[in-house]
Amino acid sequence: MKKHFIPASISVLILFAFVACKKDLGNYKYTDVNTITITTDMANVDPQVVVTNDSIVLRQNDSLKLDILLSQTQQSDDLSYQWLITQSSSSEVNPAQYILGNEKQLRTKITVPPNIYRLVLKVTDKKTGVSFYKYYSINVDTSPWGGEGWLVLQEQPTQAGCDLSIITDRDGKGNGTVYNNLYFQANGHKLPLGTYKTAVLNYSSTLRIQKVSFFYPNGGTQVRSLDYLDSSNHNGWFYLPPSVVNIKENNVFPATGQYEYVINNGQIHFQQVNATSIKTPPIKLSVPFLGTWSELHPSVLMGNADGTFTVFDKVNRCFFTIWNNSGTPTLVPSARADTANRHYAPYPAASAANLLPTGKGFDLNNMRHNLVYAENVSPMTTTPIYYDCIFRNTPGDSTFLYQFPGANSGAGGGYANNFATGRFYLSESKVPGITTASIFAMPTFLTILATTYGVFYYVHGTNKNSIYVCSPSYTGTMPATTTSSLGHSFPVGTIIKAMKVFKSGYSATGLPSTESKVLVVATDETAIGNGNNVYFFNLTNAGGIITTPFKVYSGFDNIVDITFKKGLGL
Repeated sequence: MKKHFIPASISVLILFAFVACKKDLGNYKYTDVNTITITTDMANVDPQVVVTNDSIVLRQNDSLKLDILLSQTQQSDDLSYQWLITQSSSSEVNPAQYILGNEKQLRTKITVPPNIYRLVLKVTDKKTGVSFYKYYSINVDTSPWGGEGWLVLQEQPTQAGCDLSIITDRDGKGNGTVYNNLYFQANGHKLPLGTYKTAVLNYSSTLRIQKVSFFYPNGGTQVRSLDYLDSSNHNGWFYLPPSVVNIKENNVFPATGQYEYVINNGQIHFQQVNATSIKTPPIKLSVPFLGTWSELHPSVLMGNADGTFTVFDKVNRCFFTIWNNSGTPTLVPSARADTANRHYAPYPAASAANLLPTGKGFDLNNMRHNLVYAENVSPMTTTPIYYDCIFRNTPGDSTFLYQFPGANSGAGGGYANNFATGRFYLSESKVPGITTASIFAMPTFLTILATTYGVFYYVHGTNKNSIYVCSPSYTGTMPATTTSSLGHSFPVGTIIKAMKVFKSGYSATGLPSTESKVLVVATDETAIGNGNNVYFFNLTNAGGIITTPFKVYSGFDNIVDITFKKGLGL
């Protein structure tokens, strides 16, 4: 008789089949879960606040009223509610005010700092313990005086101090409001008498960090840009406090918004403010970057790549370039030693004729004259970034314009130092008032090419009520080929105190159509009974000034400085 063997694996399968067919005798009861759908009651909201079913925009300290509608697959009144406000991304931290309420309808005051958050409603069916969620994007904005606008620093001698106003108008096209005495309202005291400058520090827009600085004799103060509340002063800025505090400039490299610099007592200090460094506060300015220079000019020319700065040695009358190599300042080109007047390669001997009075070139190692002012004449969002630099000789009777791009980065960066063109002699006869001029402004909307050099504006050095438009040119007999023309004249007795072109600081995709096409001028007209005013002038496509002001704001005290402050995070 033949024997047959059943493989063990088949036996196991048969066993599982019997088990599977066995009747389920357990005492189970299956029910569907109550599914809850949450929507916003758009019929009972402020449409200016609750913009869509899941988007909210309001100002800090505003009240928020939010009604919701529920749709349930199984009607239940046994529900619990929890409203929470959380960070909008995992890279940020939750606000201190975390739980907003436990009622179905939200009634609360939003006190968190301006930022973009996630508002969450959690609805839980107590019978099943299952929760359902509704998410909102909530943009907490600033008060009107904490947003975009022109900051106006004013001296108030009768109150023994200085204070700040803001014009909530970027370019004269809107109906702005003037808010006065912002510093006093926030801090209960005035800025020191003699405060001479304000600066806006725009860090990376993703960080939503912005500060406003004020400089005064022997010190400086930074305030929060949202409400102008004191945040720090010079005592806490430096890694090693300097023996002399004489701050002339404070700014942030615009490419990434991370390299901040300060020119204090003729020396430059750096610090990095980015997503990494803010996690380990405090962030402090480095010790000064020292070398063969003893005093630097406050003007800093930012380069065509991140962290590249060109500065001017006032004593040796030469430029040199600093590259922040991963946060470490380095002179470039690095192959050149730190020797005064030799930081770049020598100017080519074969091109020496370019340096003669009838030539157009210049030697960055030996500028021969004193730097008066420098400003970019092409957008900071483009490459290369060109600059206009105003120089004057020591006797003070000759003025020159030098136009050249920002430096290259990297170990081989800096300049080749072979500029054959870019120097313009500004003769007093053809450029009236230039020899004693001290107020300048440069637009950036005109293309800088080999034969076109844009324009710049200056206040006549003697007739301080007049603005001239200078057009650099090589047309005619060298060297005095550049001319200027009267752009606008205020009534006699007016003193122009400050003048700036509207440069927003926004990213390339966010630049307004009026970028650099508006000239903003602050005046003192008290001698003729007109008080202190701020004017907005439109500029023509060729850079001329449309003499009828587009907008005028009045009622200020003695104006010291003006500067534009962009919206936070833009």
